[in-house]
Amino acid sequence: MVSSLRAYLLVVMVASMFVSGCAQSDKVPADMNDRIETELGTVEKATVMSTDGQEVMLDLPTFMKELSNQGKDLQLSEEALKQEDVRFTLVLYRKQLAPLVVAVGEGASQFGENTYRGAGAVAFYQWIQKLTGKGLLSQKIDTVLLSADDLGKTRALGEAEADVIRKVLATATPEPGAANKQYALYPNYQMRINATDRPLEVTMLTPTLISVPFGKETHTFRVDGGLFSKLTEWIPPADTGDKTFEQLFKASRIRMSATGAAAENIDVEVRKTTVEQGTAHQAVRLLQAADLLKEAPQDPGHEQYRLSFFVNGKEREVVLFANYFQLDAKWYIHSEIAENQWKLFQSLRK
Repeated sequence: MVSSLRAYLLVVMVASMFVSGCAQSDKVPADMNDRIETELGTVEKATVMSTDGQEVMLDLPTFMKELSNQGKDLQLSEEALKQEDVRFTLVLYRKQLAPLVVAVGEGASQFGENTYRGAGAVAFYQWIQKLTGKGLLSQKIDTVLLSADDLGKTRALGEAEADVIRKVLATATPEPGAANKQYALYPNYQMRINATDRPLEVTMLTPTLISVPFGKETHTFRVDGGLFSKLTEWIPPADTGDKTFEQLFKASRIRMSATGAAAENIDVEVRKTTVEQGTAHQAVRLLQAADLLKEAPQDPGHEQYRLSFFVNGKEREVVLFANYFQLDAKWYIHSEIAENQWKLFQSLRK
């Protein structure tokens, strides 16, 4: 394996042993083989640190086996990796030696003072992200707290129920980028999991898609659709009694009518895909987060646009102002509500 390790191992994992000229070589000099093998032999643990200080263990045998595929198409860059562009940090702990630390961004990695870019750096980021996702879900699950945030309901799961979660997560498959435009569907099931190394916050985005945050990263996985059915048994998506906003989650169509200068006409068929459905549900959550006013504001400003929710053939209209909106003759206040709703629906067009 050592003879097949290319530039990435040379310039990133053991960069301190080489001059920068080695970064462009496809071959490992013969007299370096023993030194590289020694360096790798000292690694006893590989972890990834998030930008907010969380750490997850990687499967070391898998890491070492797949490392030989890394290192192609790298360029030494004069532009350092900016701190705000770091997505996570790879740490290789070594026996009786200082750890090797690599800051990883989506398009660049940095070891010491050297930054490397190119297709190889992108591939390295994607590889480490995949291993990190597997590490997050491989932890031993102790307890699970299930909530349906749209309903305001929470329930601690029993051992048999938690075991269902364990089995589903054990077979989850990574789905990179699947959550870029997908908001959670009603009733927004969340699982707060106490695990061996660190707690997990799992969001059920769709009946077959979950997301797990990790610092700046959000990992998405495909799961068995039977999990969603179980969640609906444990916390049924039944009416809570508050009809003001809850009925809006059942809208089959939403129309944005341009009554002000900052909008355009938009029609959304909510049931077209889970993306449209999730966006519609997120729009209701934004409204739901507003505060009810006892009386109409003295100066709400100019009307921006109107949102019409069509539920069971009936239309319910929301009149939006910059920081206020009116629904069913009641006034609500929410900072930048019109702009936030506007950005939400515009995201469907990108």
